[in-house]
Amino acid sequence: MNFKSLTKLSASKIARLSLCAGFCVCTASLCSCSGINDSWEVKGGGFLKYSINGESEITQELERDDVEIPFIRNRHHYILIKFPAERNKRSEQLSIMVNEPKLGQNAVVASYTWFQTAASPIASIKGDSNYVTFDQKDDTKWTAFVNLQFEDCRSGKCNSNLPPITLKGRLHYWIAEEDQ
Repeated sequence: MNFKSLTKLSASKIARLSLCAGFCVCTASLCSCSGINDSWEVKGGGFLKYSINGESEITQELERDDVEIPFIRNRHHYILIKFPAERNKRSEQLSIMVNEPKLGQNAVVASYTWFQTAASPIASIKGDSNYVTFDQKDDTKWTAFVNLQFEDCRSGKCNSNLPPITLKGRLHYWIAEEDQ
């Protein structure tokens, strides 16, 4: 359609063409965006966004089996969050366990909560400021703030004289539709 033919169109025809073009653009953009993150909501999984000692934030994707929610596909009364080093950009791995989690601040189970950097020994929890604060826990999604301090083992051996490594982060985990 050229400019000369557009000038002969009535205002109502131009409005209909604009509406149709807008609808096509909107439909195309919706189709191209479908599927972004909806797999977590359907298949389960999520992410832990965390920082070490206030450094740059890392987003660690969590697969369905990286998080054990109480009584979902198991008979456990705890939540266990873990990720292996091979799926982490910095070769870090983490395990966090909370026994009988509730909304609000929860203590962690020290013997199952640890952190490990690339080739260092496993760092244990240190101090009294270790907690996971759940602000949502239901049949579809669990979210929490994580605040943990670990012994510094980055030099190849653990040194309790060094200040602790502080890990702070935000957890988002969607329960798979088939487990709801």
